[in-house]
Amino acid sequence: MKDFESLTSRGRIQRYRRVLIETLGTYPLEIDSVSFVSDNSRPVFRINSDQGIFAAKFHIPSEHNYAQLKGEMQFLKHISEHSPLYVETPFANTEGEYITKIEESRWLPETAHFILISWVPGRQLRALSTRSYRYLGTSVAELHKASADFKPTHDFSILRNDRVFYWDEEVILSRKDPNLLPPRRQECLRIGASVSQHAINQAWHDCPPIVIHNDPHPCNLKIHHGKIYMYDFEDIAYGRPEQDIGTALYHVRFRDDFSLFYDSFRSGYEAIQPWPIASDQQLDALIMARIMMFANYVMNYDINPTENLSEFESNLEVLLS
Repeated sequence: MKDFESLTSRGRIQRYRRVLIETLGTYPLEIDSVSFVSDNSRPVFRINSDQGIFAAKFHIPSEHNYAQLKGEMQFLKHISEHSPLYVETPFANTEGEYITKIEESRWLPETAHFILISWVPGRQLRALSTRSYRYLGTSVAELHKASADFKPTHDFSILRNDRVFYWDEEVILSRKDPNLLPPRRQECLRIGASVSQHAINQAWHDCPPIVIHNDPHPCNLKIHHGKIYMYDFEDIAYGRPEQDIGTALYHVRFRDDFSLFYDSFRSGYEAIQPWPIASDQQLDALIMARIMMFANYVMNYDINPTENLSEFESNLEVLLS
């Protein structure tokens, strides 16, 4: 049998499909059809069954560890049962587990974690429009409202967004690289990190953290027959509602019509619960935190750092001014 790494993309998908068929035998389902959906970050299949339509997903432990995935399933279960928000709902295997560990398979090169969740119907709200931002504001507020009542089990373990560089090892402030990080840029980044960390500290000091989406964006919403569905909860973390809002508004902060997006998002949020942002300065400081995280990310993984760092520096200067 060919080595997995030598296979074409289609060949790898066929291997995952074989594992999928074997794994589905451990779920209380009668399968009608299986179809491949995408392989952007992980293989995803659509399952039509007697119990409904599901998305079948494979996760590689090194990229999405078991504790974070288990926390995601527990939180989704709570939101689906205690909120009017439409989200993916996990489906348990015959042993009552929401995650199936695939530790030894002749078809895969390494351990994988498999989940089955309800299919999110509808079309994705890709466009950055004031309409989509009102939907986003309402969805984020519903999530925060439900999260405030969430009582996790003792083994619940997810990320903690309590510092600027919570995602990756910090390199952006410590690396010596005069080409990518000349003195003026380094100073701008250091000030941005300091200001945003102060804002995070203040938000965490004022109130206890809750579980936040941590990546709210219109691309993570779908609309179907007038209903809004929220998905992509892989990055959930302990944080404050203000941080989710900063992340959501980061994507439109530097547009000339930002005020229209801000008003739409805020009106959607306030239709559900009070606005938690104390000032424009606090909002901009939390948007800085998102910029700093992305700047550190592109340095860690060498993602077009020349162009990206220039843009991040320009955006930081706008906020710091």
